[in-house]
Amino acid sequence: MSSLIQGLIPWMSSKVVSGKIKLERREAKMPELNYRLVTQKDSPALEELIAATADSGDIGFTDEYQADLLAVHRGLAEEFHGAVAALDGKVIGLVFGEVRWVQYGDQEVPGVYISHLRVHPDHRQQGIARELSDWALEYITDLLRSDAVLYGAIMVGNVSSKLADRYGFKATNPIQGGIVPMRKSPPKPIPDLEVRPAERNELSAIVEGMNAFYHDHNLWVPVSVDTLEDFLKQEVDEVKPNQLYVALRGGKVVAGLSLSDRTKLMRMRLVRAPWYVRMFGGWLGLLPESGVLDALTVRRVWFQDGELEVARYLWQTLQYDLREQGNCLGIAYDPRDRLADVFQVPFWLPMFKARYLVRASDPLEPERLIYCIAGP
Repeated sequence: MSSLIQGLIPWMSSKVVSGKIKLERREAKMPELNYRLVTQKDSPALEELIAATADSGDIGFTDEYQADLLAVHRGLAEEFHGAVAALDGKVIGLVFGEVRWVQYGDQEVPGVYISHLRVHPDHRQQGIARELSDWALEYITDLLRSDAVLYGAIMVGNVSSKLADRYGFKATNPIQGGIVPMRKSPPKPIPDLEVRPAERNELSAIVEGMNAFYHDHNLWVPVSVDTLEDFLKQEVDEVKPNQLYVALRGGKVVAGLSLSDRTKLMRMRLVRAPWYVRMFGGWLGLLPESGVLDALTVRRVWFQDGELEVARYLWQTLQYDLREQGNCLGIAYDPRDRLADVFQVPFWLPMFKARYLVRASDPLEPERLIYCIAGP
């Protein structure tokens, strides 16, 4: 289905003439609604639409772009696709998809991370989200194999979960995400431990460590030396946002993580949250009155067996060392994971809960841990 053309439709109006009802046939031109792939000229309209459509969960975020929207998404994704709904040429709906190979069960399969399914508030409750989803899913299914895994993160309370039921998506166990404040003092030094940016000759050890740590996680994107090099080389608008950090014990790499500073490209704005989230966020210096977060994104945290202490030291050191680069670190993780023991998030720190919605040819195994890519 490449377009939905409603064209001209007849309608009847009634008119009383000399005591009789005279029927007049009239024609009214209906707006033309069509679905298509994004083009570069859509970028300003997409930015306006995203700003107008915050997440509808209990906590609502939207994105503010400091650079061209499509350049950001294309530059930071392995393979980016986007579709829009246009009414008389005006973009009123969108959905993005990023194609990557993911772990699912005991195999690697093509996967599509779905995000930004949005319809302008003036055009909701008209079936546009459903029809846009139909069009986009047909497109992506034609593009990939039939066993492709489709998945996306949905905030708890988001009405999009109802739409997902129509397409056979199943929800994972809850995941945890949020922003963690920087430290005002460094952690106590531990003899023989060193934290620093990774060096080129350490990429093989990082690949081995990351893939081993997430070996049993659904939705993990396996890494290689080439993909990590590509990650480090990503550049948008003269900004290289990505870095790999490692922790070494006795000169040997035993833990690490990836960090992305996208604050010069896009920022998250909190537009809706319970009162206690805003109160604690302001008190901790995480959330200014503008609601815009200066968050650095932390992902791919890993450590070798028996090296939990090193992973904690790495995390706490970066919380201090990066305090001038951002005012908080954005994390997302499965609360059943060993990462919970690394982050040690205090119970009083406001966090959000979400779920991944997954559609795959094989049943979702709820006992498997989830690798989380979405979040601050």
